[in-house]
Amino acid sequence: MEEIFEKYITISQFAKMYNVNKKTLIYYDEINLFKPALIKENGYRYYTLYQGGLFEVILILKKLGMPLKSIKQYLQNRSVDHLNNLLLEQKNIIEKQINELNKVNNIINNKLNILNLCKTITLGKMNIQYMEEEYFVLSNNIRNELPLNSAKMICDHIAKSYNNNIYNGLGFGAIINIEDIFNGNYLNYSFFYTKIEKNNKNIRSFIKPKGKYLVFYHKGNWLKFGDIYEKAKIFLKENNYKIGAYCYEQYILDEATSNTPEEYITKFMIQIS
Repeated sequence: MEEIFEKYITISQFAKMYNVNKKTLIYYDEINLFKPALIKENGYRYYTLYQGGLFEVILILKKLGMPLKSIKQYLQNRSVDHLNNLLLEQKNIIEKQINELNKVNNIINNKLNILNLCKTITLGKMNIQYMEEEYFVLSNNIRNELPLNSAKMICDHIAKSYNNNIYNGLGFGAIINIEDIFNGNYLNYSFFYTKIEKNNKNIRSFIKPKGKYLVFYHKGNWLKFGDIYEKAKIFLKENNYKIGAYCYEQYILDEATSNTPEEYITKFMIQIS
């Protein structure tokens, strides 16, 4: 067995074993990163199977994004402890990257679910639906605030959502007091919110209660929400529904999908009994 590992193999055979190009091996030789076991007078390079273990380490470190210069420095001072510490360090980096990619993947999936929802909705139709609890992280109370103050608090809330990794692609929305709706103050919002997937004890969240809701969708500029709210008020009065404290607006399609507000779609939810 030892003779097999000591037997010289060609550069082509060695390159094929590790799925690399011969030019890569030649380059590694030229920069003194990984030398062949033998170079004959005709310039042909030969390797042994014994060299495979070292070359595997080079491949791993390279896949981890380590520059060749750093790999070369390691090889010049390699040891069990050095390799162990180096791999643990790189493992921690990779796990952080995996966590970040999982978060991005979750955001993409949530966005895709929202886009697919748009294929099933009927704009302007009043629907009664039973809804489970939903969880929101709220902005500061913006009800009756001056527009400039409200805008600042909303900006602060969005910044907090991103900086604290709260945002997960489920979207943003607003909460408006039902009194303001019936008084025709359709833009006097109480809170701006970020929707989250589950109640998190580490994050102060608002629970939108489970129960029956009047659900409807509107396409168009938010400045024209009064039209759809007037239609909802007529529907609620005709059916003698008791109404909860708030209406919840969720922004389904926004500037990410259209360059005109007339194409935006908003979901409205009013708890009833």
